[in-house]
This record gives sequence, C-alpha cells and structure tokens, in this order.
Amino acid sequence: MDNGELKMMDFHHSYPLFILKSPLIMQVSYRKATLDDLEELVRLRIEFLREVQPAETHQYSEEQLSGSLRDYLSRAMQADEFVAWLAIYDNEIVATSGLCFFQITPGFTLIDGKIAYILNIYTLRQWRGKGVGKETFNQILQEAINRGYKRISLHASDAGRPVYEKFGFRLTGDEMELRLP
Repeated sequence: MDNGELKMMDFHHSYPLFILKSPLIMQVSYRKATLDDLEELVRLRIEFLREVQPAETHQYSEEQLSGSLRDYLSRAMQADEFVAWLAIYDNEIVATSGLCFFQITPGFTLIDGKIAYILNIYTLRQWRGKGVGKETFNQILQEAINRGYKRISLHASDAGRPVYEKFGFRLTGDEMELRLP
C-alpha cells in the first residue's frame, strides 16, 4: 500500500460538518477523549495498527506497545500535546482519531512553526461507509483549526487520500525519512 503524506497549509476557514441522515447515524455522539478513555484508546490504537501494519513488520510485542501507549497518552493528554475525538454509539466507541501538536523552527512558510499532525483515524469495520469516520475526522480537524494551527499534516492510504482531499489536503513529496534500529 502506498502511503503518502498529505498536508494542509494556510487553512483559514472551517468546512461545514457532514450531514448524516441515517437514523442510526444520528444517534452517534462525538466527544473529546479524556484520561478515563485511556484503556480504550490503547486498545483501539493496537486494533488499528493490526489492520495497517503486517505482523511481520512488528518490532515490539503488543504488551510492550500497550505500556508505551499508556505512558505516552497519559503524559501527552495531560500536557495537551495530544487530543483524540471519539464517535460513540450505545456507550461503545465506534470511531476514533488522534491529533498531536508540535513545533519546528519557524520559517517563511510557517512563521510560528506550529504543526498539528492527524493520526489514527479508525472506524470499526461494521461502521465504515456510514459517515462516522468522516465526522470524527471533521471534529479533529476543527480542533486543530480552533487552536490556530495553519499547517496540518497526516499520512494517507490510497483509500483514504480522496476523503482527505475533499477536506482540502494536498499530497506533498518533499519529505524523507530514516528509520534506525
């Protein structure tokens, strides 16, 4: 699967929320995650990663990853460096999203150096294609916009790219990565 990075730059206005017409979908509620959701966020992140990363590429056990996720999410949520939005139906989380905030050295194209990074857009299989993931994504995007971020990035699968493009994201090809053991 080809994963490219999509970036949204100079995003000065918000897009309207998607209109969800199904009676079932209208019963879905959306809220920001709290530390009380920590175990569910860990579980759903691992479930997401099982789907997108082949087992043979895993370098750590699920137990190791669970501990690392708990530590990171607890610290980052308390420091307001990470936010997750949840879609909930009948007291069950059916979709989630994550948003990390960081800063790089300011430059001519990003005077404050602030970047919001969207990740872990995940919808349970039985809820896919119903608009829940799009609405969850919209909530996380609005979170970044409301905080004044002008550069918002994410990695997209081939399947996800058209959805993100509808929100104004564009593919960029100017970044490289080095992964060390």
